[in-house]
Amino acid sequence: MINGIKSVSPSRQAEVRPIKYLPLVFLLGFAFSQKFVGDPSSSTKFLKNDKIFHHPEKALFKSRAFNLEVFTDFDKKLIKGVSLFFRTDSQPRYREISFSTDSKRFLYRYNPKKNPANYITYFFTVELKSGQVYATPIDSSGILSPITKDLVDPIKYYRERAEGKN
Repeated sequence: MINGIKSVSPSRQAEVRPIKYLPLVFLLGFAFSQKFVGDPSSSTKFLKNDKIFHHPEKALFKSRAFNLEVFTDFDKKLIKGVSLFFRTDSQPRYREISFSTDSKRFLYRYNPKKNPANYITYFFTVELKSGQVYATPIDSSGILSPITKDLVDPIKYYRERAEGKN
């Protein structure tokens, strides 16, 4: 019987090293394969085009449902998807509403009675089958600049408007 002798075979040591570092390799691979899920308006450049149009309402009311709509002049065959992204003070992450691509007018009815909020921030995107993505509103350098509107009390709004403050 032999005691105290350890196998010094080089093949045994070679097998231990990869197994020792395997969890580290998987961890690093997993960490670097993840997509950044940040604010889509932070740095993405979009194409500017006159074929996507949105005109924001002057006032959005806390007690009345209102429409957020966008129009496109792209051929229906070219459109892969049209989406509205919005968030509120009560829902800080952007929520995506995808529209059917059957028309040139895309409308979402937001009801502040069901989802109370003090303000809403939103923007629209149009993705073509060719991979191009258009958005509105964007600034002159192509950076998305979402619209933020306060939801106001209609009585207060019309009173101030009658007094000439609006």
